[in-house]
Formats: sequence, C-alpha cells, structure tokens
Amino acid sequence: MKLKYTIPLALAIWWIPIFSGLILGFASSFLNKEYKKGVFSVLLSATIASAFYILLAYYVLKVPILGNLLPTFAIIFSVIDTFISLLVFNFIFYKSSFSSITSDGMYSEFYVSSRDEVEDRLKELLINCGDPKLTLSEDKISVHRECTGYVVDYDIVEAGKNKYKVRLQVKKKYE
Repeated sequence: MKLKYTIPLALAIWWIPIFSGLILGFASSFLNKEYKKGVFSVLLSATIASAFYILLAYYVLKVPILGNLLPTFAIIFSVIDTFISLLVFNFIFYKSSFSSITSDGMYSEFYVSSRDEVEDRLKELLINCGDPKLTLSEDKISVHRECTGYVVDYDIVEAGKNKYKVRLQVKKKYE
C-alpha cells in the first residue's frame, strides 16, 4: 500500500476545500495498482486528515467572525472531499492503463466494461494474428495468439461488477 505517500499528502492538502479531494483521488489512482487497496488507501488517508482538521477546528482555531460555524464547515467539507476523492479515484483508476516496455516486448494492464471491449481495444494489434487459443478457468480467461513477428497473451479477470481487468503481454516471436 502507498499509505506512506497518501497520508502525508492528505494531511498537507486537506485544508483546501474541494481541491484536496481532487488531488488525493488523482494521486491515489496512480499510486495504487489494485482497486481494493486503493479505495482503502483513499478512505484511510481522508479519514485521518479529516479527523486532524476537525479536531484542529474544534480545539485550536477560534474565528470570532464565524463563531461556531468553523467546525461545522470542517465536517461538511471533509465529507465532501472524501466523496470527491473516491469518485476521482474510481474514474481515473478504471480509465487509465499501466504499461511497461522491455527489450523483448510490452506488458500492460487496463480495465474494460465487457469482454467484447477487449477485442475492440486490441483490434489494431491483432490484425496479423492467427486464431486464439483459449484457456478457461473459474476466475479468468487466458488468450494466446501467434502473430507475424510477435506473440500476444492476455488474461481477462473479473474485477468487480461489470468491470474486467486485462493483463496484456506482447513478446517478440523467436523463430
């Protein structure tokens, strides 16, 4: 988990209403590769920062103009920022792709809404490929395709309701 980054970030920016949720959700979506750990990271960081700033508003800061409204605003904005950070995390996490390129190929992970969307995203890559060899198991589908000059392997794993995680690996074909 990337809590060593998200907790200090949340504590540093949580005093900025609305934008703190945007920044925390954005940063967490790129720091975490697993959805459940990312949601936990966002929630824990937001909760710690919210508790800190609410306690600060109740016991330390006294603003005579606002009277008793500062702690109320701290609670309201903490709830709003937590909700915003979760929304931003969800949106960016499911719309982004993690890729790495090596000397003999490429590895990528991305999310799709349906199994048909996988073929749509990979259609340019699969133009010169033969028929797929499927391997089915209880929780994933593995596809192997021999192409002209390279081999494409990808796994489709259910990652939530109507969400599938695709792990794509493209390697040079040695003949």
